[in-house]
Amino acid sequence: MSGRGESEAGEANGGPISTALALLLILALVAGLILLIKGLYPADLPTTKDPDFIDNVFDNRAVVWAARLLLVSAAAILAFGGLFIVISTGIRMKNGEWLRRAGPFEISETAVSEIEGQVDFWRTATLAGQE
Repeated sequence: MSGRGESEAGEANGGPISTALALLLILALVAGLILLIKGLYPADLPTTKDPDFIDNVFDNRAVVWAARLLLVSAAAILAFGGLFIVISTGIRMKNGEWLRRAGPFEISETAVSEIEGQVDFWRTATLAGQE
């Protein structure tokens, strides 16, 4: 009982090397996040001779820091979302799945099968023409 059960538990754990790498990755991410937050904090704010409402609102360092943090967060979310869309579309294309619906637009099965038939026809015609 002790021989096989312990080896399966050790394989599931990943060992000390993978644990150390995971810990190192987490520490690097935390350090990067701390440096990003520190870098976004404004050192000095410009002053104007005749400030208006927007100048008064953004005269606070905490407000400027929060606005910068919001912009960086939005950029990161949009970047990851775009990356997900590109990877997802690439995987679907690799698997041969057709895009059948995009928002309110949808293509019926008959149209998809007709297009697949045309693709097959032109493929065979091209191969026959090359020979």
